[in-house]
Amino acid sequence: MTITSGRDGRDGRGAAGARTGPLGALLGAMFLFNVAGYAAVGAALQVLLPSQVEAADPVGKLSAFGLVTGVSAIASVCVPPIVGALSDRTRGRWGRRSPWILYGGVATLASLVLLGWMSTVAGLLIGWFLVQGTVNIGLNILIAVVADQVPKDRRGLASTVGGLGVPVGSLAGTVAGAQIHSALLAYTLFGVVFLAASVLLALLSRERLTGAESAERVPLRVQFGSALAGLRSRDYAWAFSSRAVMFLGYFAVSSFNLYILSDYIRLPAGLDPKDALALQVTVQTVSLVIGTIIAGPLADRLRRHKLFVLISSLMVTVSVALPLVSPTWTQQLAAAVIGGVGFGAYLSVDQALVTLVLPAAEDSGRDLGVFHIALNAPQVVAPFGGSLVVAHLGGYPALFVTGGLLALVGALMILRVRSVR
Repeated sequence: MTITSGRDGRDGRGAAGARTGPLGALLGAMFLFNVAGYAAVGAALQVLLPSQVEAADPVGKLSAFGLVTGVSAIASVCVPPIVGALSDRTRGRWGRRSPWILYGGVATLASLVLLGWMSTVAGLLIGWFLVQGTVNIGLNILIAVVADQVPKDRRGLASTVGGLGVPVGSLAGTVAGAQIHSALLAYTLFGVVFLAASVLLALLSRERLTGAESAERVPLRVQFGSALAGLRSRDYAWAFSSRAVMFLGYFAVSSFNLYILSDYIRLPAGLDPKDALALQVTVQTVSLVIGTIIAGPLADRLRRHKLFVLISSLMVTVSVALPLVSPTWTQQLAAAVIGGVGFGAYLSVDQALVTLVLPAAEDSGRDLGVFHIALNAPQVVAPFGGSLVVAHLGGYPALFVTGGLLALVGALMILRVRSVR
């Protein structure tokens, strides 16, 4: 494998190479890969990691959980653009993306096993930092595969298929994480499944590179220094900012679901918070699947991706703030339905939208790597900020207000995107 300047010939889709297999098989592998990846992430963030933090520091669990996830933002922010830029310039018989997908699968398994061994807050911080860095290698590269190998008129479908893997994976991970009492065993199982899915996707996303390829090597400092160059494009920058702020509001609340159910929501007698969380995620997932299936193909047909992103973002905003009305289990399930439909529609359309506003096709891996930060960074930054809001600004009601306002601002920012090609 070599890393070159990456300025080679392009095919009709704007990719450097051609697909070696049918589109249906690739989409199926993308779905399974997202299921495996988000099962691991969902189980960790929703059940396993909060339980580990609570066992390590029962009194300071909120601040400790915020610290563990907040510091990990460094890995989540830095890895996607770096790996994206390197994959743009990777050359070999396996193409540009497949080697990195495979590397990410192996590294993620090792990081998850290490996290399962940790029992102190410091150890959990190190373990989760490594997981965030490694799992985002493949999850970022997956978006570049869409830009490389999926025709533009099928990207809504690709986003729908890939987007469905997020709720299915999160549901499977949350339910399995709540049932497996050994953190080490759970993390190991999730890591093995993710590695298997990585191998499958690497095989099916292998490119047959075409065109003249430069053998000139580009210094790493030059590649990394240009990582954020795509944000100079106005529409791309607004799409990035809209996603980042909306997700920050959403994850500021959802990251504390287990603690909210334990300390704030009035649950029915006999319903354990972990069981309530599994049921809530199930309801949300069913709703999310409905939103995902409907929105992606409909946005392709109507060619109104921006409108669908706006409406779905507003639905997420409502779901985040809804617990303010009443801290009841019924209200929590209603929020799960509204948020599920909205979040599903958002996932199925937003990814397709950004592929239509990319600044340059030859740097799609780099720019989509940066865009992936807008999904990952809020997931790890939000718990840190949320813990400060709960501790110092008025408890969980203040958290719902803060999350709702952030989600609303993020939703309205998409209106600043003008040109969708």
